[in-house]
Amino acid sequence: MKKQHRDDKYTLILPVLFGNERALSNELLRLGFSKEAFSLIDGRALVQVSGEEMPRALALLNLSSRIAERVLIQLGAATVKDFDQLFEAVRKLPWHRYLNKGAAFTVSGYSRDSVLTSVPACQRVIKKAIVLSLLSELGKPEDATLAEDPALGEHEIQFSLLNDELILMMDTSGEPLHKRSYRKRSHLAPLRETTSASLLEYSYIRNVLLHGGGVIDLFTGSGTLIIEAAMIALDLAPGRLRTFAAEQFDFVGAQAFKEQRQVLKKREAIIEQDDTSRFIALDIDSHSIKQAQANARSAQVADRIKFIETDSTKLDFSEILELAGGREILLLGNPPYGERMEDEEKAREIAVRLGERLAYPLRAQKHRVSLSLITAEEHFEKDFGLKAKKKRKLYNGSIACTLYNYY
Repeated sequence: MKKQHRDDKYTLILPVLFGNERALSNELLRLGFSKEAFSLIDGRALVQVSGEEMPRALALLNLSSRIAERVLIQLGAATVKDFDQLFEAVRKLPWHRYLNKGAAFTVSGYSRDSVLTSVPACQRVIKKAIVLSLLSELGKPEDATLAEDPALGEHEIQFSLLNDELILMMDTSGEPLHKRSYRKRSHLAPLRETTSASLLEYSYIRNVLLHGGGVIDLFTGSGTLIIEAAMIALDLAPGRLRTFAAEQFDFVGAQAFKEQRQVLKKREAIIEQDDTSRFIALDIDSHSIKQAQANARSAQVADRIKFIETDSTKLDFSEILELAGGREILLLGNPPYGERMEDEEKAREIAVRLGERLAYPLRAQKHRVSLSLITAEEHFEKDFGLKAKKKRKLYNGSIACTLYNYY
């Protein structure tokens, strides 16, 4: 790893799906970042770290964030209103410090409300400026060819141009962070892992678990919600089963990730290590149950989850209480909805049937029970028969959904 100077300052950028910002803020505080160390703006968190802290922080965030979509490191910023200004702003950065010698690199990005509107043209200018900067450092003429060998590393340089303000970044994640490497099989439009983690954060799952409660997933599908819940309970790092681009960067180094993985192994679970009674997953489809079980095995939490093939819309509330074994219950729901199943009438029927069994117990609150349900159906409350205590707009990928919290 190239030595970082103590007085270096870096901004780490964590993009997040809209609606997940508050969940990400809570997560950053739990990971040890102070309120003064980060800010939330425009669907992303900006985390300030020193040069000495940067490798550890990058490793920690990539391995541990359940909410962020990626971890980017900001390399430079400038106001640019023509291509000459863009070229000079890029060329003056010390690219030899950031890119592995001889490595391959690509440039991607976007432009909004800026004088420079052509993204392909910006990409070409940025690429050329980086190449000339590296040739100059190597003592080669500007017309020389710069060798790029993927075997020596691959870097993705990203840029954003917003209101003529340029930000240059390097992706340190590689695959997006919602790819935890455990979901080998999935349904049509499955719930994204990062959205699942945000849903659980907004459902106060840690409080439920700390008070001895259990979790029941009513429509488990490929198992994402219940698997993420079990991982939270065991404090298993979401990135522990995969690798990250920055592990191959000389600028960061693999050692920081190796050390952080050792630290993560020492985390203490919220529940007892021998407690296998907290998580139940229901689905009407036997194939879905098998898919969810396979994914749970890949995530190393299969022994924590009881999978049951049943129609959750036909369960009496007394049966749900029996399944919970007298515990406080957090019910989770990601039912099939029109945009996923292409059958709005059937989606509404599911909401009505679910409401017939759960609306009254949730209204009466004679038992410690809560429901967190996410759907793209705007008329869910009407069909369910009860207004939610709280609603949040979340995104399942590109699909706009609403999280309904009943408690």
